[in-house]
Amino acid sequence: MLKTVWAVSQRGAVGMQNQALGLAEALFAGGGFHLPEAREASFRWSYSWLPMHPGFASLAMLAPQDQAGFRDAWPDVLITCGRKSAMLALAVKKASGGRTAIIHIQDPKASPRHWDLLVVPEHDRVRGSNVLVTHGATHRVTRLKLESGAEALRQEYQHLPSPLVAVLIGGNNRYYTLDAEWMQTFVGQLRRMVGQSGCGLLATVSRRTGEAEAAILRGGLASLPASLWDGKGPNPYFGLLGLADAIIVTCDSVSMISEACATGKPVLVARLPGKSGRFERFFANLLQRGLIQWFDGRLMQWQNGRLDDMDALAVQVRQHFGW
Repeated sequence: MLKTVWAVSQRGAVGMQNQALGLAEALFAGGGFHLPEAREASFRWSYSWLPMHPGFASLAMLAPQDQAGFRDAWPDVLITCGRKSAMLALAVKKASGGRTAIIHIQDPKASPRHWDLLVVPEHDRVRGSNVLVTHGATHRVTRLKLESGAEALRQEYQHLPSPLVAVLIGGNNRYYTLDAEWMQTFVGQLRRMVGQSGCGLLATVSRRTGEAEAAILRGGLASLPASLWDGKGPNPYFGLLGLADAIIVTCDSVSMISEACATGKPVLVARLPGKSGRFERFFANLLQRGLIQWFDGRLMQWQNGRLDDMDALAVQVRQHFGW
């Protein structure tokens, strides 16, 4: 009998949703599972202040509008990502009478023993007999998605010169700052790179990119052989990665960098003001392996490998549970 699997994250947390769904899709690709179901959850404000502790895990943590979607018909496997979702996983385990296997992605900041399996990137410190360690973030990038995405966009962007460079812009988080001053400097670097290399640009911003910063980028690209996705219509993300000959990505997102490195193409990471020990360990590992270089306004291209844990990770998960 095919197993059911839910990929759950906090509502609006696209990066976390993609990590959970990426693992679910990798399991589905290996057979034995129904098509994964992606679910988002909103949480009561009062639960934001509770420390991570299994004793606080309860479906009551869900906002009223989401409680109906988390009752009775529990999945065989629940994959979560993000601190609040880690607590929700424990609540579902309890509510299902232990029937649902719970897999959590990232360090939940509590003992691994409370979950059936943890999947963490190597720059996180947590380890244990039920902890699988990856080189980067889990993701949804596959060769098929890149090829089909590129084919869907090829005619639309055929007027741009080659090489094509995808530019992936994130935004502020608690470690790094992406402000107007930084964006102005970055746009200057992009203009210099285009002038020196004759490349074309395929740019996209994220939900975390500020309106003022996006406007600066839009204005700076207006006179260049470039395209900036306006947020309308289907997201061209996989297509941009598939078409690109090289990728520039801001340093604020382990997920975006992992996705870029999964393409096997040169990845240039743009530094933002700020610092994080976890991120620095991640960067150091990728630099040592020749998967990234720091972006300094030059288009650098080199033969690099792929950072892709997903196929091997799916096999390890199956082995852990005996599926």
